[in-house]
This record gives sequence, C-alpha cells and structure tokens, in this order.
Amino acid sequence: MYIHASKNFSELKLEIKRKIFHIIALLLWIIPISFLSFFENIIIFLLVIGINTAIVLKMKPFYSVFNFLIKHFERDKNLKYPGIQSLYANIGIFLTYLIFKELALVGIVVLAVGDGLSTLAGKVFGKNKLFYNKDKTWEGCIAFFIGAFLILSFFKDLKSSILIAGISSLLETLNVRIDDNFILPLSATLIAYLM
Repeated sequence: MYIHASKNFSELKLEIKRKIFHIIALLLWIIPISFLSFFENIIIFLLVIGINTAIVLKMKPFYSVFNFLIKHFERDKNLKYPGIQSLYANIGIFLTYLIFKELALVGIVVLAVGDGLSTLAGKVFGKNKLFYNKDKTWEGCIAFFIGAFLILSFFKDLKSSILIAGISSLLETLNVRIDDNFILPLSATLIAYLM
C-alpha cells in the first residue's frame, strides 16, 4: 500500500512540475509574437522546432544540453522520444501563427492555461470520470474551461471567451489520435477567427 501511494505521489509531483513548466514555456511564445516581425518569428519558430526535433531524436549536443529538463520533466512513457509533446505544441503553434498571425495568441493561452490547469485539476481533484473518456475527469474539464475563459476574457469579449473556452475544453476531452498539444492552438484560434 505504501509503495503504491508513494508512486502515486511521485507521479503527481512530476505532473505538477510538468504542467507548471508547460504553462510558463508556452506562454513565452506571447513575447516574440507580440513584439517581433513575422519574418523574425518564422526564424525563431524554425530554430525552436529544429532544436526540439533534435532532442526528440536524441541528437548531440542538443539532447545532452537539455538532458536536465528531460530528467526533471519528462514522463517515463515519453523517454523513448523525449520532448515529443513539446514538439507537437511548437508545431501546432507555428502552424497556427502561419495561418492566423497574431490571433494565434488565443490558441497559445488556451493550450498553455486550459490544458495545463485541466491536467493539474484532474490529477489533484479528479474523481468523476467522463462517461465518454475514462482517462479524463469532469474536474479537469471544468478547470480547463474556467482557466481558458478567465485568461481569454482579458482580450476577448464575454461571448467569444465562453465559446472558445467551452469548445476547446470539450475538444481536449476527446479521445482522438492527434495530440491535443497540436490540435488545441489551431482549433481555438480557428474558433476565434470565425467569430
């Protein structure tokens, strides 16, 4: 019993660290997108995606340089391809930026805050599994909606914030083959664009 509880606590501690890092790292994209030119951002995106790909493929020296982050933030199931979820997020944000330019900020905050808070709430408070996806909880889905809604309400109107947060929180709960780190920035920004 103690070993099981200890393992669960270690996994929870790792998820908390991962999601705090996830939120901060993804929100950093706001800085270049807000202040740099389109061309400068393309260069930064290509550099980041190139380095991220080198890490996933365990190419030196990049893998060695980022080994500290891998040891402290990567899940055991992702150690075969460390940084793969980060790569999905960076590619998703890049494509969103290519299509929607500065409006991509919507997708970034939805992915960073909504997805980050949903996992934290689901792991810490989650007791009620979704009937259509047993890997997700109502608590996580509600945390996603509230977090995304609150952050969106700073720069979008109330109706748009509710709609973007609501649809995005439901999309995040679906059991699809495409990683949510890739699809969430695109879908949230598309909803904002259509409004």
